[in-house]
Amino acid sequence: MRRLIAGSLASLFIVGAAAIPAQAQTAKSSAPTIAGIVATSGGDFDGNHSDYDLLLNAVKTAGLVDALNDPAAKLTVFAPNDRAFILLARDLGFEGRDEAGAWEYLVGALTGLGNGDPVPVLTNVLLYHVAPGALGIFDVALSNKVDTLLGASFGVKFVVLVDAEPDLKNPVVLPLASNIKASNGIVHTISRVLLPINL
Repeated sequence: MRRLIAGSLASLFIVGAAAIPAQAQTAKSSAPTIAGIVATSGGDFDGNHSDYDLLLNAVKTAGLVDALNDPAAKLTVFAPNDRAFILLARDLGFEGRDEAGAWEYLVGALTGLGNGDPVPVLTNVLLYHVAPGALGIFDVALSNKVDTLLGASFGVKFVVLVDAEPDLKNPVVLPLASNIKASNGIVHTISRVLLPINL
């Protein structure tokens, strides 16, 4: 039954993700917003695990597109790429390596954690990836912790981000995919999903 619910939710979320405009921009700047940067992946599950298809589906599902598209906002997003989400799914028991299967598996796991509703848990996880203000990579590396929009912080050891899950490998900021400038903040691609709870 749980697998059936997860499959239905996954199908619904994938269709909904296509609604984010890839060219989301502010009137003041030709740089895309954070939502626009994430949307450049397209949202279709593919073989490119370095982009943000899973993150795009997650942001749309959680209803956070407008917040990441707000031209008045100044935010820093620690953006897990598709490989990061697949690694999380595998840590939780998924045996495949494909984006669609990982998404379905994660929706099932979130559904269980959320007592039948995956969205509140997903929203909390995503808010744990967003910090107020535009923090460059050196700002992050020289700090001890980063406060997030969830109201919880995670630790920092240079480019390693120390979350609340002690048993899984910590994410690192990927140096060749950090400091991506948006019109409303900065995006840093990370190697794993930050977890605000001990699973």
